[in-house]
Amino acid sequence: MKHFAVFALASAAALPGTALAQAAAPAQAPATGAAPVAAGATVYDTSGGVVGTVESTDGTNAVVNTGTVKAAIPLTSLGQGAQGPVLAMTKAQLEAAAGQQQEQASADFKSKLVPGATVYGTGGTQLGTIKSVDASGVTLTTADGPVMLPTSGFGPGPQGIVLGMTAAQLKAAMTAAGGGNASASSATSSTTAGDMAAGTTAATGTESASTPGTTADASTSAPGATTTTTKAKRKPR
Repeated sequence: MKHFAVFALASAAALPGTALAQAAAPAQAPATGAAPVAAGATVYDTSGGVVGTVESTDGTNAVVNTGTVKAAIPLTSLGQGAQGPVLAMTKAQLEAAAGQQQEQASADFKSKLVPGATVYGTGGTQLGTIKSVDASGVTLTTADGPVMLPTSGFGPGPQGIVLGMTAAQLKAAMTAAGGGNASASSATSSTTAGDMAAGTTAATGTESASTPGTTADASTSAPGATTTTTKAKRKPR
């Protein structure tokens, strides 16, 4: 069975991780209130410095993009200033906090990448199970054969471990990397190996029989064997 290595789509397959950062409520904001926040709004720190831009909000958290990290900030941690939403953290402090939490989350997730764990695609389809994990990547056992993928292509999902590719994308990547379906390739390889063995035997026999200077007796006798010639007795006249 062929072993595919799919690394070309590593960057495309990687799941974009959002670091979660819990920020303290700014001094000028009511502790129980949430500032009105809309996507596209600029978030400032208490000194008026720009922290980042609100990328999206779900009514509970606002995802703030600093340009380096994306952090989910509870709306209760955002106050309302003269210029817009205010956070009691500078851009550097938010990035540092988000980085630490992202590293911890990454370590926790990697501890779940173990043999036997089920992996799903971005469409929710079960892709296979993890066969092994090493420094080279994660080897996934699929219906089309084993495939090695970069660890960065996996991330947490609602069902568990998710590969940042759909089932169709993975199949296409395996086909491109291996030139066809793994199972079909395996069957073809086995058949080809048998045919080659039979062909080699036939070719050897043909070659021995047609080698110049080789007698018929030599071609039918095993190498090193003694050939016994029986002479016919003549009847007395």
